[in-house]
Amino acid sequence: MKDRKQRGRSWQETMEERNCFRCGKELQPGSLFYVVQIKVISGFDGILVEPAGDIDQQLNQLIEQAGHLGPKELEKDVYEEITLIVCKSCRDRFVDDLQHPWEGPFRIRKDPDSILH
Repeated sequence: MKDRKQRGRSWQETMEERNCFRCGKELQPGSLFYVVQIKVISGFDGILVEPAGDIDQQLNQLIEQAGHLGPKELEKDVYEEITLIVCKSCRDRFVDDLQHPWEGPFRIRKDPDSILH
């Protein structure tokens, strides 16, 4: 889908050709849509485990491994932002799945919303 390839662009830049990220439905200008902004940030609990073995050797290995990766790949391990455009139906399913993860992904609702889109 087009929007999946455009993740690096802001949602305002993709306004001329909007499609729901999840279902692919075309979102006409002026129609209802939602912007989902996700930030993925590495966590730190304040505990540093003392490594076994030679610390200098381990640091050199880490530096060597990092040298084979580009800056964007390294940054993704620490911080990443993802912006999605979704229709009302997919927004409702997305939020419902986050609130009730034990019930399975994107359940089909028995009581569809009264808002048509």
